[in-house]
Amino acid sequence: MSARASLPGGRAGSGALSRRAALRTVGAAAVAGGLGACAAGTGTGGVPATPGDAATTSFDPYFPGHGAGGFLVNHYALDLSYAQAVGRIAGTATIRLLPYSALSGLSLDLVAGMTVVSVRANGAMARFSRQGDKLHIQPSAVLPSGRMALLEIAYSGQPGPVSVTGVGSVGWQAGTAGAAAADITAVSLPIGAPTWFPCADHPSLKAAYEISVTAPAGASVLANGRLVGKQPQNFGTRWTYRHDGPMAAYLATVAIGDLTIETSSGPAGVQIRDAFPARLADQARTDLGRQSEMLKMFTSLFGPYPFDVYGTAVLDAVNALSPAGPLGGIYGAQTLGLLDALMIDGKRTHENLVARALAAQWFGASVSVSSWANIWLSTAFARYAEWVWLEKSGGASADTSARAAMTRLRGLAQDLVLSDPGAERILDERVALRGACFLHALRLTMGDYTFFQVLRVWCSRNQSGAAQTEDFLQVVPDVYTAQDLTAFMGSWVSAAPLPDLP
Repeated sequence: MSARASLPGGRAGSGALSRRAALRTVGAAAVAGGLGACAAGTGTGGVPATPGDAATTSFDPYFPGHGAGGFLVNHYALDLSYAQAVGRIAGTATIRLLPYSALSGLSLDLVAGMTVVSVRANGAMARFSRQGDKLHIQPSAVLPSGRMALLEIAYSGQPGPVSVTGVGSVGWQAGTAGAAAADITAVSLPIGAPTWFPCADHPSLKAAYEISVTAPAGASVLANGRLVGKQPQNFGTRWTYRHDGPMAAYLATVAIGDLTIETSSGPAGVQIRDAFPARLADQARTDLGRQSEMLKMFTSLFGPYPFDVYGTAVLDAVNALSPAGPLGGIYGAQTLGLLDALMIDGKRTHENLVARALAAQWFGASVSVSSWANIWLSTAFARYAEWVWLEKSGGASADTSARAAMTRLRGLAQDLVLSDPGAERILDERVALRGACFLHALRLTMGDYTFFQVLRVWCSRNQSGAAQTEDFLQVVPDVYTAQDLTAFMGSWVSAAPLPDLP
């Protein structure tokens, strides 16, 4: 099989077992198409029998320079110190990974502006080199196939954002001048994670995380998962968050600033953790006050909440983080929603955005996309869940929202294919709106009971994994057998002209 024949998460059946098999297949192919020439002899499945260098990318056509092949990352442990006065970070990334084949070399993503001080592989010093935004590592001893390996990468630098065409500024960035709520926010959709830590940067390559940040005294730190440690240090406080994940690198998030953090108990033992600037405390408590109700409702519709903590961080200038492709005031990181402070008014005016970020925990965080072409499986599903929340909480019906979206779509260019919008249009509003209208069309066709059964099966079948459009198109006939919807679904996801709602 060619190393470019498929992407991680490509369809090889359904369920967690097939996803792992697909990942292993691509990993083996990636080893075969790696940095250097491999030995002629091969082992089982086409994997080289003697050590080789792993591939430098995931072969995703949207962002071909990102990702990696030949291994899965099991766990990231990031231990960073942030020097506010100079805007620098320094620390260590400890990465536990599982090679598919014996590896004499492998690569990670890390922007060129970050300086690597040293690399250890399984405790021994390793050689490394930099080539653009890639970190190439040659361990002193081969990393055996099927055995966990440990990389320890010490690095430092003054991180900053990168610009992505059609999206805007992504990654580690300072708040706007005069913003008091957050000094730093890491919003990494789609390829901003390497601006602040070395990683295998592809949405299908997911891992558990422990993120520790030592920040100046008086600053609070938020990150994915639960807060498990808060210890005074010489010049500040070390905050440690743990998230069993699994989580894609682009969803790893840190916010550092002057924030009030409050926690409470949510349904089924889920911790609710919100953060906001003190000046907005009363309004934020009102606007975020129905997250427990949202959790209960979404759980009844989509299945159990996939993590153990969730909350919203109210930050200044979330909108400004992505000027070319507006985030609409909200960003759904894993276990954490980021909401622009301008959306807080104490009247729940923008509560729909809070619901959208929460829904993204099922669609995008738990069920991740296997390649960037499938981004609608995250953004469109979360947008439709927002419409459902409005409907069930006394606002406009989902049908009203869908028909308003269709009017908007008909006024825009009819040149976007939902299942392959192009790298520059992954955050184009037509992706989320058209995909949400497609879901509403399915609901109108099969009825509420069967439609939400489809979504529950989808979330259960792909929980903690990665999926693509074909996978969803197969779930529908698995659940709904009254009629063949193949052509109907194809008109929404595979063709540019906009169909009509039923």
